[in-house]
Amino acid sequence: LLLGTVAGDGVGAAFAAPTASSARGGDRITLVRQSSWVGPNAPNQDLTMGLRIRTSAPPAALTLSITVYDHVTNRSGFVETLSGRSLGAVAAQSPALAMSALTTDAQGVTHLGIPVVGDTTPTGTGDWTADLGCRQGSCAGVYPVKVTLADSSSPGPGSGSGTGGAQLITYLVYDDPSSTSQPLRFALVAPLGLAAPTADSRGRVATPSPAAVASLEGILGAIGGSGAVPMTLAPDPATLDHLADTGRARPVSAVAALSAGPARQTLSESFVPVDAGALVDTGLSGELTAQQRQAAQVLASPGVGVRASTGTWVARSALDQAAIDELVPDYDHLVLPLSAVSGPTGPLTVSQPFTLSSGSSGSSGSSGSSGSSGSSGHGGAPTAMVSDAGLRALLVAGKGANAPLAAVQLLADLSLIYYEAPNLRGPNGAPAPRGVVAVAPPAWAPDPAFVSTTLAGLVGNPVIQPVTLDQLFDQVPVGADGQASSRRPVPTTAVPQIPAGVVRTARAQAAAFESAATGSATGTATAQRLDNLLLAAESSTLSPRQQRAAVGGFVSALGQQLHGLSVRSDTIRLTGGTANVPLTVVRNTPYPVTVVVRLTSDKLRFPGASGQVPGALCKSPQVQSSAGRSSFSALCVLDHATNAVYVNMRSRTSGDFRIAVTLTSPHGNLVLAGGQLTVRSLSTSAVAIALSVGAA
Repeated sequence: LLLGTVAGDGVGAAFAAPTASSARGGDRITLVRQSSWVGPNAPNQDLTMGLRIRTSAPPAALTLSITVYDHVTNRSGFVETLSGRSLGAVAAQSPALAMSALTTDAQGVTHLGIPVVGDTTPTGTGDWTADLGCRQGSCAGVYPVKVTLADSSSPGPGSGSGTGGAQLITYLVYDDPSSTSQPLRFALVAPLGLAAPTADSRGRVATPSPAAVASLEGILGAIGGSGAVPMTLAPDPATLDHLADTGRARPVSAVAALSAGPARQTLSESFVPVDAGALVDTGLSGELTAQQRQAAQVLASPGVGVRASTGTWVARSALDQAAIDELVPDYDHLVLPLSAVSGPTGPLTVSQPFTLSSGSSGSSGSSGSSGSSGSSGHGGAPTAMVSDAGLRALLVAGKGANAPLAAVQLLADLSLIYYEAPNLRGPNGAPAPRGVVAVAPPAWAPDPAFVSTTLAGLVGNPVIQPVTLDQLFDQVPVGADGQASSRRPVPTTAVPQIPAGVVRTARAQAAAFESAATGSATGTATAQRLDNLLLAAESSTLSPRQQRAAVGGFVSALGQQLHGLSVRSDTIRLTGGTANVPLTVVRNTPYPVTVVVRLTSDKLRFPGASGQVPGALCKSPQVQSSAGRSSFSALCVLDHATNAVYVNMRSRTSGDFRIAVTLTSPHGNLVLAGGQLTVRSLSTSAVAIALSVGAA
């Protein structure tokens, strides 16, 4: 039931932090901080909470009441409780606690200290002692907790405690693991990036907004301040490259520092987030390769300096077999959405890796290897893991005023996954670890308080062990949870929406420009910046319409570079015989450009290549004549502001006419510039010359 609930991407609303309900519209309770768990091995047995309360009622009339409900038994029930529904039977109920008797600090945060007891007689002291009453067994589990604000000066009907105001649903996690159980491995994948730096219709790339940069810095600061908590970083190379180019080095340096720590794994995937399946299915597998290559180059560049590695690819959409075949040479570990793989699923959360096979679907059961990742290495069937949609939705919810509450919900959900099967045994009877992966969406922008609260709750947690993706694949064996040890990718029937034809045309233009501009370091850098704009246009965070617009921005930026070349429109005077005529090409680019100069005319005759001396700028002149038309071409390097290319020509007829001159790229036949020359031919025939001599 849970898997059916959370299989899609649109589950964020179901997992979002609950909205406070209120008898008065202005009343609100916000969780600022809370202890992550209680239990026999916790630092103390108190459930501590810091609450920020907003109300229009007089402080002396306010009371708080706390209701603890029986522990949740499954994840589908947990989803219900997030919005305050189906909370279950009451396990413990506090009296009305006068706000005036509670401690409120200078920041306006009200503090609650609630001793929690279960299998012993209550002896603690605090604002109220929560007796879970589990005298005959362990209290371990996840308990919904409702905090209610009431105004005792305005009694409600049938209520001696006053009118109910704002409410807050949080969770008490009581951890009492068995000494032989394995903690749940939890791999958090945190994207670090901003929106794709695409060009607008005028070829301009907007600088990152200060607010967006500050948000990214806040996330990086929260990760860095949490100590060495294992996690997986997925930096966006396009963001880091753009920040470095625009002089915002601080977040770039922070990512580099985080990647250098031994506790974290840093992924090298694509230049921007892409749908690998869509690229391959539309014949753009070369673009996927270009994305991977540029990502590795940017991350390793001196201006970025991030230590990252390939080997694990995190997909946020389905991968068919063709896309997997493209990735396997460099990535033998894959993380996929649950909807992207076939195979039976049991009542538990999918918590084991599996072999991703192109053959028949794997059997359910625990026949997988034990104690290793099960990877077959580069070139074979990869080992895969699914990302949990429910955990992803809680990551999305970690933004705004309810960020600490979303972190508590995330930790509670992880504890609940552990308690699904706390004493799982493998085929050999030994304790078998389980693991889950939570992948945040691209351009993730949580509140830093969410990140710091989540990571702090993982430190020393008795039932949740944070790991990197590589550690998860190494520590959690294939198929030990009794579910499918081998699965197949689900064939996709959706038509890829990426504008493949537009991208393919733009790629040809980019390659052609590269052949013309890469004769210098400045030209190479310019060509790479244009190439980055095209790669950014392929981002899966953009809609097809936005992708088309971004490709149009690349074309506009390319056009700006081409506007730096022009052919001066001169008038050429030809008399009898052959003349060596200079063509003037103007270059206003900060880098030399290699071009092919071409002239074609049916009114001019060009002597053979041996008779052409185009000048020091050019080489390899070629002349062709066919069906009364002649053409001239030469490869020239334009390294001056004004460049002269000399062409030997002879007029076939007298009079005035125009001829076209084009500058094309050495490869790809991209027209870089063009112009027209006016030819004024003054040549005369042999009869006219004889008559003139006779008259003289």
